[in-house]
Amino acid sequence: MTRRESELDRITTLLGQCLGRIDEQAYRLQQRSDYDDDFEAGDALEREAALLQELIACAIAQAGQSEHADLDRVVEHALRGVMSELDVPIVIRQRLAGDLPKVACTPSQLAFSVQRALMLALGGARAGDEVVVVSRRERDNVVFEIEAPVHGEPHIDERAATLTEFVVDLGGTCSVAGDGRSACLIAIELPMALVADE
Repeated sequence: MTRRESELDRITTLLGQCLGRIDEQAYRLQQRSDYDDDFEAGDALEREAALLQELIACAIAQAGQSEHADLDRVVEHALRGVMSELDVPIVIRQRLAGDLPKVACTPSQLAFSVQRALMLALGGARAGDEVVVVSRRERDNVVFEIEAPVHGEPHIDERAATLTEFVVDLGGTCSVAGDGRSACLIAIELPMALVADE
């Protein structure tokens, strides 16, 4: 991995952590009615939003001019980063396509989306959990899916709201499905890059 790729991965990791904290604070803000708690949560949101804006600017600068991204490569990098931060051993079952067309977004945008999905899915991971990560092509789109146990973690779909909005801005879709008790499936679908753009 080059120094530039390493720096981009670090920035992407920080972006994902920042967005996760924003999601958590926003959810708490929606659930509480006490004014002081609202004020503190609002301040925390403002600080995280400012940091997020700065990190996005850094990521864009690091990304260079590339407008296409390799999903499988991004997934492998993101998995390594997220796994290194987990404090429990889990089993990852990868079913990556290996020959996917490029995705029509920058590598940093794709890395941010994949990492945030992984962090949401693995946020409540317990020792021995089995997680399935899949990439595939579906018509003119490239799909990334992660299926993981949630152990009763509530409101993952609500916590994924900012990820969903981000993916929609890239021209794709993000869906979160599950029973809220045992397992969830997060699927990100993004348009593939046109061959003429390669």
